[in-house]
Amino acid sequence: MDTQRKPPSLVDLCINLAIENVRYIGSVSGLDSNLLERILPHCNITQLTRIENCSKGTDLSPVTDKLWKRFYEMEYGVDNANRVIERMQQKKVQFKWKQLFEIIYLSKFCLDIW
Repeated sequence: MDTQRKPPSLVDLCINLAIENVRYIGSVSGLDSNLLERILPHCNITQLTRIENCSKGTDLSPVTDKLWKRFYEMEYGVDNANRVIERMQQKKVQFKWKQLFEIIYLSKFCLDIW
């Protein structure tokens, strides 16, 4: 039995460091999507929003859309998310999950202050 472990690659070390310090990450413009797919799932809503806002001119939705869907499901339930998917298919429209999350969040916020 081989008891020696392979040391982590420099890329893996950098990714782990980025994950540990995700609260400090700003713009990720120009970063490879494969790296983002390993780092961004460790963000909370505030961190992901900040990273997207700081990364102006870069469409992160191919990586972040599934993360926003997960936030949506956690906040509003999987059944609600499935109804949204069904309605989008019926109406033949497509929205990004971040948009859907923000619309419902803001509408709840507005109702609370009225």
